[in-house]
Amino acid sequence: MTNLYDLPPEISVAAEGGLRIITLNRPNDMNASTSEMLFSFPKLFRALAEDPEARVAILTGAGRAFSAGGDMTHFVKTLEDEDFAAAVQENARRTIHGFIDVPIPIIAAVNGPAVGWGATLATLCDIVLMSEKSFMAEPHINIGLVVGDGISVSWPHYTSLLRAKELIFTGDRITPQQAVEYGLANRVVAPEALMDEARALAAKMITQPAGALRETKKLMNLYLHRTASEMLDTTLARQMAMTRSSEHHRIASEFIEKQKRNQPKG
Repeated sequence: MTNLYDLPPEISVAAEGGLRIITLNRPNDMNASTSEMLFSFPKLFRALAEDPEARVAILTGAGRAFSAGGDMTHFVKTLEDEDFAAAVQENARRTIHGFIDVPIPIIAAVNGPAVGWGATLATLCDIVLMSEKSFMAEPHINIGLVVGDGISVSWPHYTSLLRAKELIFTGDRITPQQAVEYGLANRVVAPEALMDEARALAAKMITQPAGALRETKKLMNLYLHRTASEMLDTTLARQMAMTRSSEHHRIASEFIEKQKRNQPKG
């Protein structure tokens, strides 16, 4: 697939005039982000911001998933290496700020499961279209971790604080219809029409005056920018504390062993 910004092949970017199509490209692993992918997201958002021809972007996933979150290998390394875990936290800070401050609108075309980090990627976009075959979930608490950084910033703005607490405290699966009802998505689209709908929406935005569109997005995202400035230090510090906790190590170790047992024998 196309690699417009010299990113890892698992994050492909294609140009269609002023539109940039960003595809998470690990379909056999439900587009779970590897360490290399996670550390490349700040570069992606910086490249989008510096691309003079880019007017709008669409973010989607290859295959049947949008993103299942973080890759198991990354998960294990975070568990075992405290220095690496600290680097991951600092990268998360740069990524969330970079995502929020990208000057062009980004449309999420959520084609399948968007879980954990995948839900963060979807709901930090400016418009969220969900396939009928998709769902969201924020399950960090289920493995003894604090809520995901981007979700702590965005979800309380999009839905009520009471609703956000329920979804985050339980880690429950959120259907596409519920996501729209709760304010986490704009609308539900038939799977076969998802990318056409996203492209049609992007085409409308591309016809708008570019400067006015960018400045308006900047104004609208001040809500998220200010919240991130207030929330991220505390969120990331508490995430780091829980990463080192015995509770998380016990739950995560059990999860990892279960995943290993479920993997096909070579």
